[in-house]
Amino acid sequence: MALIGDIRKHSGLLVIIIGVALAAFVLGDFLSNRNPGRGRGVNLIGEVNGDKILATDFNQRVEQNIETQRLNSGKENLSQEEQFQIRQQTWEQVLSETLLQEQVAEIGVTVTVEELDDLIRGNNPHPYIRQSFSDPETGQFDVANVVNFLQNLDKVDPQMKDRYLAIEKAIKEDRLNTKYRNLIAKAYYVPKAFAERDYKNRSTTASVRIFSLPYTSIADSLIQLTDADYEKFYNENIYKYQQEASRDIEYVSFDIVPSNQDRENINKEVNELYAEFTTTQNIKDFVNSTSDERYDSTWYKKGSLPYQLDSVMFNSAIGYTFGPYVENNLFQMARLVETQVRPDSLKASHILITYQGTNVNPETKLTNAQAKAKADSIFNLVKGNSSKFDEIAGSPVNDDKTAAKTAGDLNWFADGAMVAPFNNAVIEGKIGEIKMVETQFGFHIIKITGKTVPTKKVRVAFVKRAIEASQKTMQDIYTQASQFNASVKDQESFDKLVDEKKLTKRLAERITVEQNSLPGLSNAREIVRWSFDKKTEIGDVSSVFDLEGRYIVAILKDIREKGNPTLAQIKEFIEPLVKREKKAEKLIVSINNEFKSKAALETNYMALAMSVDTVDISFGATNLPGFGKEDEVIGTLFNLKAGDMSKPVKGNQAVFVLIPDRITPAAPKDDYTTETRMLKNAFATRGQREINEALKKKAEIEDNRLMFY
Repeated sequence: MALIGDIRKHSGLLVIIIGVALAAFVLGDFLSNRNPGRGRGVNLIGEVNGDKILATDFNQRVEQNIETQRLNSGKENLSQEEQFQIRQQTWEQVLSETLLQEQVAEIGVTVTVEELDDLIRGNNPHPYIRQSFSDPETGQFDVANVVNFLQNLDKVDPQMKDRYLAIEKAIKEDRLNTKYRNLIAKAYYVPKAFAERDYKNRSTTASVRIFSLPYTSIADSLIQLTDADYEKFYNENIYKYQQEASRDIEYVSFDIVPSNQDRENINKEVNELYAEFTTTQNIKDFVNSTSDERYDSTWYKKGSLPYQLDSVMFNSAIGYTFGPYVENNLFQMARLVETQVRPDSLKASHILITYQGTNVNPETKLTNAQAKAKADSIFNLVKGNSSKFDEIAGSPVNDDKTAAKTAGDLNWFADGAMVAPFNNAVIEGKIGEIKMVETQFGFHIIKITGKTVPTKKVRVAFVKRAIEASQKTMQDIYTQASQFNASVKDQESFDKLVDEKKLTKRLAERITVEQNSLPGLSNAREIVRWSFDKKTEIGDVSSVFDLEGRYIVAILKDIREKGNPTLAQIKEFIEPLVKREKKAEKLIVSINNEFKSKAALETNYMALAMSVDTVDISFGATNLPGFGKEDEVIGTLFNLKAGDMSKPVKGNQAVFVLIPDRITPAAPKDDYTTETRMLKNAFATRGQREINEALKKKAEIEDNRLMFY
């Protein structure tokens, strides 16, 4: 139990064993909760091959994954973007599970009870078990902890039990997944002819002269494209440009920023508080009632305060007040509350006796009074006997099981790192002294074992007021956005008004339905949903979106449906490629007119400013030396005989003419075992990557997430 980690974080939340890092792929009870007879109307978030996904079940799964991520990250709250990403990951998780379930059910793959038990408490337990039951401080794993936990499973906290059952289900699903993928991998068969061909492709080499005439030899300005040129390229290459559904929008932002009057008002308020701040006797209550941030009792050492304050606070009398000043968009003032000479680091050991309600040891039956009586008894026994303390601190009596492994030793910790009662007890005590205090974790019998040399520290109270826009300012800016919105009817009026108002127009292209943010905009899900609404058409103007600090007005610029894009949608993108085609045509004509034979090419190639390179290359190569990826050029080369001259070949960078001077065939061999194994492994690796995508592509998937978030 990493209890000390919780104490150091000032947290009352205990994650004893089940803090498993399964990211967004913790597999819960989702599939068992699905009911094909339900899920109609607003509760249907999706469907996979007729298997309904209920919004209520999906949201429950999302909450489970959010909670898991929250616990694993140590964050009390996750950002909207983090929560959105978990929703997206959960959706992919659900799809994968459903498709896998269908596949394993069809072929009869199962995980037996004995097999699952071996994965949990066998000699080689599943990584999820190792991760969950390993000591977080030492990393050590003991299967006895697993066995003990399972024996008392019905007695542990229900939430902890649920987490364990989720892990158990995750292990089962992972094992099914592994079995299925292994079946796929073992299904690959590589005939000898394939292996032989692969060997010859990799081992046959050519020494070749490459004559090249780059496309850059013709200026773009000399190429005039017609509609027919675009259409020809589009029709021949459209298969390359398959697309998912997406949207293009343009938008303007009306940022909510404090006005000069807002700054003056906040400054005035802070100045009015200054006199009272300098004289108040109850500094803590004053700060908590007037400041945007609560009172902080931290002791600061020299060099740890902001540069404006560090020197002055260490050289002033108690009560000295500095400010108001501006830092990090805050009006601030600071008052010196107290000075002390304190050690910077402390060292201690402890014995923890916990009780019901602390959530430290779910097995404890002790009440607060019973725990105190037990702690008092131990304290009286060890307060004058350091060796007895070590003996008990290292025994099962100590409810801090991690500390018990080191005879209660907590090692060095910074002043202020522990919860206040614990920290103060160590500060106020002497080295070697044994003391007892109560915290939210239970009763601690503490042995003070070390302190660094004391140094001067100060405690400073801060009053901080954020420089924020007032309600009036927010309303004024909203009015501007609303007036803009009311004046815009279509793209033409949108563009005209942007120019008149000297606003900045931004473009967000190829927005997908899964997005949550847009360029320059976080948490823009409502805009995405609006753009994908079936009622929204090209040229439609949105209402005013309130995006936490700015108001947005958007216009739908384009709709891209899933499948083939229109020529207009990719015209700008393909323009350089169409120009390259036209250049290639011109260069090929020039080469054919100039060089009728190999001899003419070899003697006069510089007449067209062609360059020549001699390289050695194999047919299995993916790149042409000096030019990059040129598959067609390499393919043409190995269809020539030594001494032949190729026809001009249209490449990615240039037009090429090839003359192989020497072709060296692969050395003969009879055994292609190595090649067979390499190909089989390569196919299996690729298959592992593509299984899920292949299953999704084959499946009939209905995605209604846009209706819900």
